[in-house]
Amino acid sequence: MYRREFIKIVIPIVAVGPHILLSYDQPILSYGVIADPQYADQDTRGTRFYRASLGKLQMAVDDLNKENLDFVVTLGDVIDKNLASFADILPIYKKLKAPHHLVLGNHDFDVADEDKDKVMDKLGMAKNYYSEVKSGWRFIYLDGTEVSLFRYAEGSENKKNAQIKLDELKEKKAPQAQAWNGGISDAQMKWFKQELKSAKAKNEKVVICNHWPVLPEGDVHNLWNAKELVSIIDPYDNVILYMNGHNHKGNYTTQNGTHYVNFKGMVETEKDTAYATVDCYADRVEIKGYGLEPDRIAK
Repeated sequence: MYRREFIKIVIPIVAVGPHILLSYDQPILSYGVIADPQYADQDTRGTRFYRASLGKLQMAVDDLNKENLDFVVTLGDVIDKNLASFADILPIYKKLKAPHHLVLGNHDFDVADEDKDKVMDKLGMAKNYYSEVKSGWRFIYLDGTEVSLFRYAEGSENKKNAQIKLDELKEKKAPQAQAWNGGISDAQMKWFKQELKSAKAKNEKVVICNHWPVLPEGDVHNLWNAKELVSIIDPYDNVILYMNGHNHKGNYTTQNGTHYVNFKGMVETEKDTAYATVDCYADRVEIKGYGLEPDRIAK
Protein backbone atom coordinates (compact mmCIF):
# COMPACT_ATOMS: atom_id res chain seq x y z
CA MET A 1 0.00 0.00 0.00
CA TYR A 2 1.46 3.35 -0.94
CA ARG A 3 1.53 6.39 1.27
CA ARG A 4 0.53 9.83 0.05
CA GLU A 5 2.31 13.05 0.89
CA PHE A 6 1.51 14.12 4.43
CA ILE A 7 -0.73 16.93 5.57
CA LYS A 8 1.14 19.39 7.75
CA ILE A 9 -1.01 21.27 10.21
CA VAL A 10 0.90 23.98 12.01
CA ILE A 11 -0.55 24.80 15.41
CA PRO A 12 0.25 27.44 18.00
CA ILE A 13 2.32 26.22 20.91
CA VAL A 14 0.13 25.62 23.94
CA ALA A 15 1.69 24.60 27.23
CA VAL A 16 0.98 20.96 27.99
CA GLY A 17 2.23 20.79 31.56
CA PRO A 18 5.63 20.39 33.19
CA HIS A 19 5.55 16.58 33.02
CA ILE A 20 5.73 16.60 29.21
CA LEU A 21 9.07 17.07 27.48
CA LEU A 22 8.36 19.11 24.35
CA SER A 23 10.20 18.05 21.19
CA TYR A 24 9.98 19.43 17.68
CA ASP A 25 11.66 16.35 16.17
CA GLN A 26 9.81 13.50 17.88
CA PRO A 27 6.02 13.21 18.13
CA ILE A 28 4.50 13.37 21.58
CA LEU A 29 2.06 10.68 20.45
CA SER A 30 0.88 8.98 17.26
CA TYR A 31 -2.35 7.27 16.26
CA GLY A 32 -4.12 5.74 13.27
CA VAL A 33 -7.41 6.85 11.69
CA ILE A 34 -9.91 4.74 9.72
CA ALA A 35 -13.26 6.03 8.44
CA ASP A 36 -16.29 4.19 7.10
CA PRO A 37 -15.23 0.64 6.21
CA GLN A 38 -19.02 0.06 5.96
CA TYR A 39 -18.68 -3.68 5.38
CA ALA A 40 -21.58 -5.92 4.40
CA ASP A 41 -21.82 -9.17 2.47
CA GLN A 42 -23.65 -7.54 -0.42
CA ASP A 43 -23.03 -6.54 -4.02
CA THR A 44 -21.33 -3.30 -4.98
CA ARG A 45 -23.63 -0.31 -5.32
CA GLY A 46 -22.23 2.64 -7.25
CA THR A 47 -18.80 3.38 -5.82
CA ARG A 48 -19.35 1.43 -2.60
CA PHE A 49 -17.50 -1.87 -2.64
CA TYR A 50 -18.91 -3.42 0.51
CA ARG A 51 -17.27 -6.86 0.42
CA ALA A 52 -13.88 -5.37 -0.49
CA SER A 53 -13.71 -3.58 2.86
CA LEU A 54 -12.52 -6.78 4.57
CA GLY A 55 -9.39 -6.98 2.41
CA LYS A 56 -8.74 -3.24 2.59
CA LEU A 57 -9.09 -3.20 6.35
CA GLN A 58 -6.70 -6.15 6.65
CA MET A 59 -4.11 -4.25 4.58
CA ALA A 60 -4.63 -1.18 6.75
CA VAL A 61 -4.14 -3.20 9.93
CA ASP A 62 -0.96 -4.72 8.49
CA ASP A 63 0.42 -1.25 7.72
CA LEU A 64 -0.66 0.31 11.00
CA ASN A 65 0.92 -2.55 12.94
CA LYS A 66 4.29 -1.51 11.48
CA GLU A 67 3.95 1.90 13.14
CA ASN A 68 4.54 2.78 16.77
CA LEU A 69 0.98 3.93 17.50
CA ASP A 70 -0.65 4.81 20.79
CA PHE A 71 -4.06 3.77 19.45
CA VAL A 72 -6.23 3.53 16.32
CA VAL A 73 -9.66 5.17 16.00
CA THR A 74 -12.46 4.27 13.60
CA LEU A 75 -14.72 7.25 12.92
CA GLY A 76 -17.98 5.31 12.61
CA ASP A 77 -19.76 2.98 10.17
CA VAL A 78 -17.81 -0.21 10.78
CA ILE A 79 -20.64 -1.99 8.93
CA ASP A 80 -23.19 -1.00 6.32
CA LYS A 81 -26.08 -3.14 7.61
CA ASN A 82 -27.07 -6.34 9.43
CA LEU A 83 -25.83 -7.39 12.86
CA ALA A 84 -24.17 -10.45 11.31
CA SER A 85 -21.71 -8.16 9.48
CA PHE A 86 -19.88 -7.48 12.76
CA ALA A 87 -18.85 -11.15 13.00
CA ASP A 88 -16.91 -10.83 9.72
CA ILE A 89 -15.12 -7.52 10.24
CA LEU A 90 -14.41 -7.26 13.98
CA PRO A 91 -11.91 -10.16 14.03
CA ILE A 92 -9.71 -8.09 11.68
CA TYR A 93 -9.71 -5.18 14.12
CA LYS A 94 -8.62 -7.58 16.87
CA LYS A 95 -5.33 -8.06 15.00
CA LEU A 96 -4.34 -4.44 15.72
CA LYS A 97 -1.36 -4.19 18.06
CA ALA A 98 -2.51 -0.77 19.31
CA PRO A 99 -5.74 -0.24 21.29
CA HIS A 100 -8.80 0.42 19.12
CA HIS A 101 -11.28 3.22 19.84
CA LEU A 102 -14.62 3.84 18.11
CA VAL A 103 -17.29 6.44 17.57
CA LEU A 104 -20.76 5.37 16.51
CA GLY A 105 -22.07 5.93 12.98
CA ASN A 106 -25.51 5.74 11.40
CA HIS A 107 -24.87 2.49 9.52
CA ASP A 108 -23.72 0.75 12.70
CA PHE A 109 -27.40 0.84 13.70
CA ASP A 110 -28.78 -0.27 10.32
CA VAL A 111 -29.84 -3.54 11.91
CA ALA A 112 -33.20 -5.09 12.84
CA ASP A 113 -35.12 -3.25 15.56
CA GLU A 114 -34.64 -6.14 17.97
CA ASP A 115 -30.85 -5.93 17.43
CA LYS A 116 -30.30 -2.20 17.94
CA ASP A 117 -29.60 -2.60 21.66
CA LYS A 118 -26.90 -5.17 20.83
CA VAL A 119 -24.70 -2.89 18.70
CA MET A 120 -22.60 -1.29 21.43
CA ASP A 121 -21.99 -4.67 23.04
CA LYS A 122 -20.86 -6.08 19.68
CA LEU A 123 -18.44 -3.15 19.33
CA GLY A 124 -17.17 -3.59 22.88
CA MET A 125 -18.21 -0.06 23.86
CA ALA A 126 -19.09 0.53 27.50
CA LYS A 127 -20.05 4.18 26.86
CA ASN A 128 -21.45 5.90 23.78
CA TYR A 129 -19.36 9.06 24.41
CA TYR A 130 -16.20 9.38 26.44
CA SER A 131 -12.77 11.00 26.69
CA GLU A 132 -9.19 10.11 27.59
CA VAL A 133 -5.97 12.05 28.16
CA LYS A 134 -2.69 10.93 26.65
CA SER A 135 0.57 12.85 27.11
CA GLY A 136 -1.15 16.21 27.59
CA TRP A 137 -3.64 15.69 24.74
CA ARG A 138 -7.33 15.14 25.49
CA PHE A 139 -9.26 13.01 23.01
CA ILE A 140 -13.03 13.50 23.09
CA TYR A 141 -15.19 10.87 21.39
CA LEU A 142 -18.69 12.16 20.64
CA ASP A 143 -21.88 10.28 19.78
CA GLY A 144 -23.90 11.84 16.97
CA THR A 145 -26.35 8.92 16.89
CA GLU A 146 -27.88 9.86 20.24
CA VAL A 147 -30.68 11.94 18.64
CA SER A 148 -31.58 10.09 15.45
CA LEU A 149 -34.15 8.00 13.63
CA PHE A 150 -31.92 4.99 12.98
CA ARG A 151 -30.68 4.21 16.49
CA TYR A 152 -34.05 3.39 18.05
CA ALA A 153 -36.84 0.92 17.40
CA GLU A 154 -40.05 1.90 15.60
CA GLY A 155 -42.61 3.40 18.00
CA SER A 156 -40.09 4.29 20.72
CA GLU A 157 -40.19 7.68 22.44
CA ASN A 158 -36.59 8.41 21.36
CA LYS A 159 -37.49 7.86 17.71
CA LYS A 160 -40.60 10.03 18.00
CA ASN A 161 -38.55 12.86 19.54
CA ALA A 162 -35.91 12.54 16.82
CA GLN A 163 -38.62 12.84 14.15
CA ILE A 164 -39.83 16.07 15.80
CA LYS A 165 -36.27 17.42 15.68
CA LEU A 166 -35.87 16.46 12.03
CA ASP A 167 -39.21 18.05 11.12
CA GLU A 168 -38.11 21.29 12.81
CA LEU A 169 -34.90 21.30 10.78
CA LYS A 170 -36.83 20.67 7.56
CA GLU A 171 -39.09 23.63 8.31
CA LYS A 172 -35.97 25.77 8.62
CA LYS A 173 -34.73 24.29 5.31
CA ALA A 174 -31.49 23.17 6.98
CA PRO A 175 -29.34 21.28 4.43
CA GLN A 176 -28.45 18.63 7.03
CA ALA A 177 -32.13 17.83 7.64
CA GLN A 178 -31.61 14.27 6.41
CA ALA A 179 -32.78 11.04 8.01
CA TRP A 180 -29.25 9.60 7.77
CA ASN A 181 -27.82 12.36 9.97
CA GLY A 182 -28.16 12.67 13.72
CA GLY A 183 -27.58 14.99 16.63
CA ILE A 184 -26.09 15.34 20.10
CA SER A 185 -28.35 15.41 23.15
CA ASP A 186 -28.49 18.26 25.65
CA ALA A 187 -26.89 16.04 28.29
CA GLN A 188 -23.98 15.15 26.02
CA MET A 189 -23.55 18.79 24.99
CA LYS A 190 -23.34 19.79 28.66
CA TRP A 191 -20.72 17.08 29.24
CA PHE A 192 -18.79 18.27 26.16
CA LYS A 193 -18.66 21.84 27.47
CA GLN A 194 -17.24 20.59 30.75
CA GLU A 195 -14.62 18.52 28.94
CA LEU A 196 -13.38 21.57 27.02
CA LYS A 197 -13.39 23.70 30.15
CA SER A 198 -11.40 21.07 32.04
CA ALA A 199 -8.89 20.62 29.21
CA LYS A 200 -8.27 24.36 29.05
CA ALA A 201 -7.75 24.58 32.82
CA LYS A 202 -5.20 21.76 32.62
CA ASN A 203 -3.36 23.19 29.57
CA GLU A 204 -4.26 20.18 27.42
CA LYS A 205 -4.55 20.21 23.65
CA VAL A 206 -7.79 18.71 22.35
CA VAL A 207 -8.72 16.38 19.49
CA ILE A 208 -12.44 15.75 18.89
CA CYS A 209 -13.67 12.60 17.14
CA ASN A 210 -17.19 12.24 15.74
CA HIS A 211 -18.81 10.47 12.81
CA TRP A 212 -20.50 13.61 11.45
CA PRO A 213 -18.87 16.76 10.08
CA VAL A 214 -19.88 20.14 11.50
CA LEU A 215 -18.14 22.40 8.98
CA PRO A 216 -18.27 23.83 6.39
CA GLU A 217 -21.78 25.18 6.91
CA GLY A 218 -24.35 24.01 4.39
CA ASP A 219 -22.96 20.49 3.96
CA VAL A 220 -25.85 18.01 3.74
CA HIS A 221 -23.77 15.54 5.77
CA ASN A 222 -23.46 17.80 8.82
CA LEU A 223 -24.58 16.96 12.34
CA TRP A 224 -28.12 18.17 13.02
CA ASN A 225 -26.89 20.59 15.72
CA ALA A 226 -23.55 21.35 14.06
CA LYS A 227 -23.83 25.11 14.55
CA GLU A 228 -24.25 24.74 18.31
CA LEU A 229 -21.29 22.40 18.57
CA VAL A 230 -19.02 24.73 16.59
CA SER A 231 -20.08 27.69 18.74
CA ILE A 232 -18.90 25.74 21.79
CA ILE A 233 -15.56 24.88 20.17
CA ASP A 234 -14.78 28.34 18.75
CA PRO A 235 -13.61 30.07 21.97
CA TYR A 236 -11.02 27.37 22.75
CA ASP A 237 -7.64 27.92 21.11
CA ASN A 238 -6.42 24.57 22.49
CA VAL A 239 -8.85 22.57 20.28
CA ILE A 240 -6.48 21.52 17.51
CA LEU A 241 -8.40 18.94 15.49
CA TYR A 242 -11.97 17.90 14.83
CA MET A 243 -11.94 14.57 12.95
CA ASN A 244 -14.89 12.85 11.29
CA GLY A 245 -16.01 10.51 8.53
CA HIS A 246 -19.57 10.14 7.08
CA ASN A 247 -18.94 12.24 3.95
CA HIS A 248 -17.03 9.61 1.99
CA LYS A 249 -15.54 12.18 -0.39
CA GLY A 250 -13.63 13.80 2.46
CA ASN A 251 -13.26 17.48 3.23
CA TYR A 252 -11.12 19.98 5.09
CA THR A 253 -11.55 23.46 6.53
CA THR A 254 -10.36 25.60 9.43
CA GLN A 255 -12.10 28.00 11.79
CA ASN A 256 -10.69 29.96 14.73
CA GLY A 257 -7.52 27.88 14.73
CA THR A 258 -9.26 24.49 14.76
CA HIS A 259 -8.66 22.15 11.83
CA TYR A 260 -11.74 20.22 10.69
CA VAL A 261 -10.62 17.09 8.85
CA ASN A 262 -13.15 14.82 7.13
CA PHE A 263 -11.41 11.54 6.34
CA LYS A 264 -12.38 9.65 3.20
CA GLY A 265 -14.52 6.51 3.37
CA MET A 266 -12.65 3.23 3.00
CA VAL A 267 -15.69 1.60 1.33
CA GLU A 268 -15.49 3.90 -1.69
CA THR A 269 -12.65 2.19 -3.56
CA GLU A 270 -12.49 -1.17 -5.32
CA LYS A 271 -8.77 -1.93 -5.05
CA ASP A 272 -7.21 1.01 -3.26
CA THR A 273 -8.03 2.28 0.22
CA ALA A 274 -8.01 5.34 2.47
CA TYR A 275 -6.74 5.75 6.03
CA ALA A 276 -4.08 7.72 7.88
CA THR A 277 -1.68 8.09 10.76
CA VAL A 278 -1.45 11.24 12.86
CA ASP A 279 1.72 12.45 14.60
CA CYS A 280 1.23 15.07 17.31
CA TYR A 281 4.26 17.30 17.95
CA ALA A 282 4.75 20.22 20.31
CA ASP A 283 4.22 22.73 17.48
CA ARG A 284 2.33 20.87 14.76
CA VAL A 285 0.28 17.87 13.70
CA GLU A 286 1.26 15.77 10.71
CA ILE A 287 -1.42 13.62 9.08
CA LYS A 288 0.12 11.01 6.81
CA GLY A 289 -2.34 9.67 4.27
CA TYR A 290 -2.41 6.16 2.82
CA GLY A 291 -4.06 5.20 -0.45
CA LEU A 292 -6.54 7.83 -1.61
CA GLU A 293 -6.51 9.94 1.53
CA PRO A 294 -5.75 13.31 -0.08
CA ASP A 295 -2.78 15.62 0.36
CA ARG A 296 -3.60 18.78 2.29
CA ILE A 297 -1.40 21.55 3.66
CA ALA A 298 -2.61 23.89 6.38
CA LYS A 299 -0.38 26.63 7.72
